[in-house]
Amino acid sequence: MTEYISDRRLRRQAPKYYLIGIAWPVYVFFLPFIWSVSKVFCVFYLLFAGVYLYNEMAQLMHECWHKYTPNINNNFFYTIYSYLLVTDPQMYRLVHGYHHSKVNSWDDTEFHPLGRINNAFLRRAYNFVEIVVGFIFILGILMWVLPRHERYKDKYRKLGNIISIGVWILIYGSLGLVSAIVFDLTVSQIVVPYLINLWLCSFAIHHDQLIEHGGLIAAGDIHRRNLATRNLKHDTVMQKIVLFLAHNDPREHVLHHTMVKENSRPFPGTIPMPENAVYISLGDYGRILRDMITKG
Repeated sequence: MTEYISDRRLRRQAPKYYLIGIAWPVYVFFLPFIWSVSKVFCVFYLLFAGVYLYNEMAQLMHECWHKYTPNINNNFFYTIYSYLLVTDPQMYRLVHGYHHSKVNSWDDTEFHPLGRINNAFLRRAYNFVEIVVGFIFILGILMWVLPRHERYKDKYRKLGNIISIGVWILIYGSLGLVSAIVFDLTVSQIVVPYLINLWLCSFAIHHDQLIEHGGLIAAGDIHRRNLATRNLKHDTVMQKIVLFLAHNDPREHVLHHTMVKENSRPFPGTIPMPENAVYISLGDYGRILRDMITKG
């Protein structure tokens, strides 16, 4: 069996888990101050620090779920990053394995928590809100669905959800309070940039996912459905910026489904792509979003 990514290269990923876990709270601490000083500069700060770090946290949390990095405590970092991302750790634990077995189908609870919505108008409205609001919309739907879903309800713990909300408030309330004291800021100067940051990060990470799977329902067995996963081209400036902010997640994402045991994302170009891999441009992606809204 061919070894594409050595154990040594995987172990070299370990420092990122510590550095990003420190960098994000530092970013959040300074965000209200930068917002109060310059709204224009803050836009760049939100995008190239906030979105960049948030996306990396999401990728690292995901890689902890798969236990790709052998020389870290994956369960610990998975939990920490879940809270920093403003998610309930139990939800991703419950649905992500099913995402791999039911990928690109209506049965994929991670992407389609309500399954197929038969009413065309409601389906288009749902898609519109998902596209605009992003990840936090899906999170909210999952919080409602999982306690009632036959597959998950016996494993879902309401207490875990309550604890998660408490931890979110503790983390971001503490950072906001310290920032307000140090920089002498008002409540609105704390709350407004935090809410914008939450929406922008939610929007960005979910569009990374929608590039790969949005509006994609494929027929056939798991092999065919895996191969239908989309990959973003990297031959224009805008596509390279998107891939930079997404840490190359959508660049060769099909490999994560066809070779799930390999941690391919941090090492683009290392593993050969399938001959019939699906590549799209940002223009193609725009048409996919249009179809999600107009056709459902």
